[in-house]
Amino acid sequence: MRWTTVKRWVPLLAWIILIFSVSSVPIIDMEGVGLPEGFDKIAHYFEYLILALFFHHGLSGRTVRRRLPVELLVLAACLAVAAVDEVHQGYVPGRDPSIFDFAADTAGILTGIIIGVRMIRTAEGSIEGA
Repeated sequence: MRWTTVKRWVPLLAWIILIFSVSSVPIIDMEGVGLPEGFDKIAHYFEYLILALFFHHGLSGRTVRRRLPVELLVLAACLAVAAVDEVHQGYVPGRDPSIFDFAADTAGILTGIIIGVRMIRTAEGSIEGA
């Protein structure tokens, strides 16, 4: 495996480690922090938007023909990470799995896929126009 291939996946792996590290921390008293209600859903949205972009970036470097579109692979893998993370939080003191968090994760994943597709199309268009 070439180093350039490995480098494509490092951000994704680091991000997944960060997601599970943060979700392993027991909940602290959020009232004293002063964040607006629902802020955690916004955090979930952007957390999984970034995950989808990193995953899309890792897969987009492959030149071999795939049986499934990149977007479907990104969706399935990111939804799996989100589901495992929610189940994992059920075992962390002070945390609970939440369908609403999963919904915010899903919205972020879908947005990340759309942005990833547009970035690829823009890059392909600039290469063809050069």
